[in-house]
Amino acid sequence: MKLSDALVKALMFLDVRYIFGVSGANIEHIHDAIHRLGEGKLQSVMAKSEDGAAFMADCRARVHQTLGVCCSTSGGGMVNLIAGIAESYAESVPVLALVGQPPSALDGRGAFQDSSGIGRTVDAMKLWGAVAKYVAKISTPDSFWYHLTEAVKAALSGRPGPAVLMFPRDIFEQEVEPCPENWADNLKNLIRPTAVTLDMIRPLFEEICRANNPVLILGHGVQRCSDPQAVVDFARSVSLPTVTTLSGRSVFPNNDPLYLGMLGVAGHPSVHTYLKTKADLLIVVGAGFNIMTRQPLGSALFDKKIAVVNVDVGEITRIISPDLVVEADAGVTFRALLELLKQKPFKVKPPQDYALERFKPFLARSIPSEDRRQTTNSQPLLQSEAITILQDFLPENGHILYDAGNCAAAALHMTCVPRGSSSTIALGMGGMGYAIAGAIGAQLGSPSGTRTVVCAGDGALLMTGFEIHTAVDLGLPILFVVFNNNMHGMCVTRQQLFFESRLECVRYAPVNIALSVRGFGTTDRLWVGSAGTVDELRYQLEDYSNHTDLPGVLELRLLHEELPPFTPFLPEYAPTIPVGKGKSKGISHTKLQSNFPENLPFLVPSPH
Repeated sequence: MKLSDALVKALMFLDVRYIFGVSGANIEHIHDAIHRLGEGKLQSVMAKSEDGAAFMADCRARVHQTLGVCCSTSGGGMVNLIAGIAESYAESVPVLALVGQPPSALDGRGAFQDSSGIGRTVDAMKLWGAVAKYVAKISTPDSFWYHLTEAVKAALSGRPGPAVLMFPRDIFEQEVEPCPENWADNLKNLIRPTAVTLDMIRPLFEEICRANNPVLILGHGVQRCSDPQAVVDFARSVSLPTVTTLSGRSVFPNNDPLYLGMLGVAGHPSVHTYLKTKADLLIVVGAGFNIMTRQPLGSALFDKKIAVVNVDVGEITRIISPDLVVEADAGVTFRALLELLKQKPFKVKPPQDYALERFKPFLARSIPSEDRRQTTNSQPLLQSEAITILQDFLPENGHILYDAGNCAAAALHMTCVPRGSSSTIALGMGGMGYAIAGAIGAQLGSPSGTRTVVCAGDGALLMTGFEIHTAVDLGLPILFVVFNNNMHGMCVTRQQLFFESRLECVRYAPVNIALSVRGFGTTDRLWVGSAGTVDELRYQLEDYSNHTDLPGVLELRLLHEELPPFTPFLPEYAPTIPVGKGKSKGISHTKLQSNFPENLPFLVPSPH
């Protein structure tokens, strides 16, 4: 059997279903094998760029708890793929990257796109070694099955992460043994989480029993553990107050009475206050406690008793010194906790007088040249108003993706994740444009009727916006909501706050997004809308509700900036508003402006 055919058969046995990529001379054998052998069980998805393909594979792995697979040809294609693989590495996402290479005989001999590391060529092994758990070049047919097995095992076992296999063009046509019998089943047995005993988990159980005000903090690692529901079941069984990180927003039902809210730089101030002043035990599960998570807690974090549950505690123990560590899969751990609970039932005392609060929206400092975007609208749409209205349009049992920047921080802060929906934000490398491409990986393979909504800025669209055409090409029901302010909003905010409003390399000429994306498809294949007022937004959403089987792009024309609910930009005394669980109430445009916070001098428009 040709190696290319064996590879495709192996991926079919693993049930990965999709390979995201851009074809080229040194990877085309894989696409030919998919065409001949895929049988509808393995589909190639043509991205518009290799970084988009890697983002798609990453998001598919996150949302569907599977192995994401992407591919590229050599040279520039290979290098483009790295941005997405670096995100997977930073966020521990299992992705397999298949990278074509020039023929072996031309290594160091003037091959086009040579990356052998010989002479003045890129050293692909070293390049990939910096962003992957496992890297190998298939130099001989005899090494194929060994390296493929090790790559998949590395990607899916322990702390997950990306693996990279490189294939010289000539190796694809060489003969290898057929896929070994039960190869996929045997491989799955090798990567099952390590079992734990009740005695290993008992110290954690006893700590929770003894605590007066324990709080469960859940990160996105819970979503990819062996049994996420066991974590939720234990919390509910003992009435354990629960908080999620920014990237773990959907791992606990947002409408559950036990859910206190979100921790992190775009988190809820009531959560931060409760953790700092009330909680005496933090049970951190599937989270690394990086700066995006822990920043609002400041030095208070080091005064708390902390227990950690993670498949790999190396990341978190470099940051904090936990009092108790369980290095194990969260699902296995919490199933054991449920068994111990049968032996010794108990309940946690509920929080007293806790109410979820969010930061109050305020207009940011004006920009001198804002008059270039003036309109006749007497009450132009504000970001906070748009997000409040969008809340009711977010899908149940669907997918929500947040991109980078002010709009993502505000959308995370102000929305609740509806029942059964996933929530994804890429905080590993924090790349703009991830969500636009990633949404395709999230939507593909979802049950019929599933919808996806993306919240992204215009800067993100300018980076990966052509992947919207991929959604059109595939007919995917994804609504891309683009917050258009003709600038990189978070960069502008930083330069206003920290560089005396010297704005440089952060703004650009206005872009008509609705008109631009209209060319991606006819009206029967792509819905496009644009809104600059509250009434226009409600009208556009009502119109799209009749076309939710299509991809859609909704441009929000934002003429005035609001300070994002981002704790590094806010003082501790920043005003807050109470929020009920579920649907949030709208914010009056007039009220927002008339209550401009005079006691926050850095928000007051400059008199100059």
